[in-house]
Amino acid sequence: PFDVEKEWGRLHVAILERERLLRTEFERLERLQRIVSKVQMESGVCEEQLHQVETLLQTDVRMLSSGKSTRHTAEVEADLEKAEGMIRFLFNDVQVLKDGRHLQAEQMYRRVYRLHERLVNLRSEYNLRIKSGVTLTQVPTTQIPMSQVHTVQVLQQSSPSRVRPELDEVTLRYVHDLLGWVEENQRRVDEGEWGSDLANVETQLGSHRGLHQSVEEFRSKIERAKADESQVSPASKAAYRDYLGKLELQYGKLLNSSKARLRHLVELHTFVSAATKELMWLNEKEEEEVTFDWSERNTNMVSKKESYSGLMRELELREKKVN
Repeated sequence: PFDVEKEWGRLHVAILERERLLRTEFERLERLQRIVSKVQMESGVCEEQLHQVETLLQTDVRMLSSGKSTRHTAEVEADLEKAEGMIRFLFNDVQVLKDGRHLQAEQMYRRVYRLHERLVNLRSEYNLRIKSGVTLTQVPTTQIPMSQVHTVQVLQQSSPSRVRPELDEVTLRYVHDLLGWVEENQRRVDEGEWGSDLANVETQLGSHRGLHQSVEEFRSKIERAKADESQVSPASKAAYRDYLGKLELQYGKLLNSSKARLRHLVELHTFVSAATKELMWLNEKEEEEVTFDWSERNTNMVSKKESYSGLMRELELREKKVN
């Protein structure tokens, strides 16, 4: 009786501990799910914010093209800053999901990452098409007597530092944003997970294929940055070339890293797929052996021994194939 009570007490403690662990895990998953809902809701708000920025930006570009002054510059700048802050907090939430190994962590990361990429594109377009446009139209020729137009043009050519500082700043900011994109994705490639089973490996492979395509398409933006060098004043050319050289170096590293990760993921997927098939086959054979009637009443033991010998030979061949 004493041993029974002792074992019963141990069982009761074990059950309570199990309930505590389950409750803790449930609370953890519930907390992570709330973060997923928060990311989904706030990324939707951020997407609307960026859509509004794009609309205002297109309106101002059309106004500039028709020779009019922009009306939404301050609003666009404020909205871009607000969106940048929202995306920064969203990345923090996504990191919590990744640390907690939530199933939707990668999906949420891709969603926020697309928002960040759109923000960078909108900011670059704003800097290049609005800021530079304002700079080049600061002195409208309609307000200058015809007798002075030639004088103003000569002054602008002889004193580019008065006309181009903002344009230089915009162009430098653009290449700096490109460098930030490369560094962020290099970190993503370096810290990428591989997956512990076939489903996770397939998820990682699919995710990286999308990223690798973005990396390859990014080359066109570097070519554009190279072309923009002709817009930079002599005073800023050295700094611009330094940025451009660093950008090309970092991009080359990112492209090689991305290619290597893609190749390794494909190889891993091939191996895990084959290993998973072998495990399924092994489980199937194990089930047959477990459910087989090994008692003396079974009169079919001779054929079973023969089939068992064949099974062991096949098992050895499959083991060599996997290794």
